[in-house]
Amino acid sequence: MIITKSKNYNKSYNKYIIKKHLILEKERINNIENIIISSKNLQDLLNNPYKNIYHIEQKQGNLKEYYTARINNKMRLIMKPVGDYPYNILEIETIEFQDIDNKHYGEG
Repeated sequence: MIITKSKNYNKSYNKYIIKKHLILEKERINNIENIIISSKNLQDLLNNPYKNIYHIEQKQGNLKEYYTARINNKMRLIMKPVGDYPYNILEIETIEFQDIDNKHYGEG
């Protein structure tokens, strides 16, 4: 698969990971990237056993077109498959990193 990174993601990555010198979180993001890159398509990613380690899952409700991965107890990586919703997960080969969210998960 191919990963693209939005401007908002790059901004939040620098703000939350780089400026605070979060080494473990940076490694987890790199591991999530490696898992995504090694997958052929979205279905392969969702069937990967490592998805349970990083809690890669589809959001619920109004945001059901987005997927999240756990960086730590407080931060989530928000991803969106490139394409139109509803997705054919066999055809999705590109994922865009949208944002790093740390507002709605408590103090970790």
